[in-house]
Amino acid sequence: MKVVCSYCGLALPPRGEEADEPVSHGMCPDCLAYFAVQWEGLGWNDYLERFSWPVLVVDADVRVLALNRPAEALLHRPRQEVIGLLGGEALECVYARLPGGCGGTVHCAACAIRRTITRTVETGQPLKGIPATLDQLQGTIDLLLDTEIRDGVVVVRVVPA
Repeated sequence: MKVVCSYCGLALPPRGEEADEPVSHGMCPDCLAYFAVQWEGLGWNDYLERFSWPVLVVDADVRVLALNRPAEALLHRPRQEVIGLLGGEALECVYARLPGGCGGTVHCAACAIRRTITRTVETGQPLKGIPATLDQLQGTIDLLLDTEIRDGVVVVRVVPA
């Protein structure tokens, strides 16, 4: 009897002549490992690492809860330095250094990043391709943002424009 993985079709070691069927199915070790993670549920960090583009998870106050390696590269900082910071602090926005900090200056009301995240929180609707400008000490960066609500937090995809 030929035994194959039900998921990927890989030939598995034969189990003997248990039935008259010419082909039986099982699960190979690689598929078992892959699906075991799915069945147990992914944590945010594992989920985010599946994306090749920068992704951050923020709360309703735009405080960073999680991020992936491409986001670390974009921010030029390890996640240990970013988790818990407000968005403007994490992104090194020049206005976040003013009295009032991120979310508390006159500039924050016009911030496309903050407004996009806030609108997603308020409406629950995802937003795609929202242009934003980030003013940093090193210069200005043009970005495109995608946002969506997942498990009560906002997932933000950041793409340099």
